Amino acid sequence: MAQAKHEMLMEKVGAERKGRKDAREYTEPGFQFTRRTIALAAVFSIIVLPILAGVFNPHIPISIGWEETKQGIFFLTDNAQRMTWATGTGIMLAPIHTHLIYAITGMYFGSSSVK
Repeated sequence: MAQAKHEMLMEKVGAERKGRKDAREYTEPGFQFTRRTIALAAVFSIIVLPILAGVFNPHIPISIGWEETKQGIFFLTDNAQRMTWATGTGIMLAPIHTHLIYAITGMYFGSSSVK
């Protein structure tokens, strides 16, 4: 019974390895084009468009939100997450901009450097 269970587990692991290997070796040009299109669309809509709006029309109000942690009173209350919003004009960069650039750079260049 234990031997049959072990053999089934080994077959499952072999199938998972084969699936991962096939996914890594998948080289259809349409897949790479789609990945590039998604990366460029995200960069354009989240990074470039707000910056261009601030450059060409600096009077447009731009609102940026981020989370702040408000500390509790000693041990009586927990820390609370609070959403903070700031509105300004001109070029404004938020933490989401840097996080998105890091994520896209890691996804795009990281997967290319593994090969």
